[in-house]
Amino acid sequence: MQSLLFGALLATVIGGLAFQLGLGDTSFDRPGQVVLLFVDVAPVLWFAAAPIIVHALRWRAIDQRLRWIVIAAVIASAVSVAARMLVSGEPLLSSLLDPYTVAFTLWIAAAAQWTRTRVKRLAAGTDRGITIVGMALGFAVAAVGIALGTMRLVLVGPEELPGDIPVASTESPTTALLIAATFAMVAGLFWLTDRTRNR
Repeated sequence: MQSLLFGALLATVIGGLAFQLGLGDTSFDRPGQVVLLFVDVAPVLWFAAAPIIVHALRWRAIDQRLRWIVIAAVIASAVSVAARMLVSGEPLLSSLLDPYTVAFTLWIAAAAQWTRTRVKRLAAGTDRGITIVGMALGFAVAAVGIALGTMRLVLVGPEELPGDIPVASTESPTTALLIAATFAMVAGLFWLTDRTRNR
């Protein structure tokens, strides 16, 4: 459970910061602003529910427990979308392109995959290559965050956050998408390296 929660927290932080990079807002002007970036309905619900789910299903196989963990992330993301639309009046597109909707589910899935791989390799008597797996998933999470932030900037416009949106980001989203594609390719290289070493 500790590995899962740590992996999920790390994926959330990397993904959130990557989202900000894709959005073009890389300045944080007030103390605590970075922390406030990660306060949302979805992560609060999931991090409260995850330990309970893992504990309640402790007699089940690891795959079954992690499957329910990902389902919990989907539910938390759906609640987040509903809250944004009903409480703050955000349109559907803006809500879906928020870092704690679709992307949050992917970040939790990445943490679950890392946990599954680590548990299975430890059960086999070794944790060889687990760092490479973590690097692959980390670059993949960053790629998703940058791509999502760029898509939100293009389709919805910049978020109203402190800090000026760089002109280069607003005029040339292609650059950010190329960075995301590069990160995705690096993730693929790490994944291929791990697969090759463990055949």
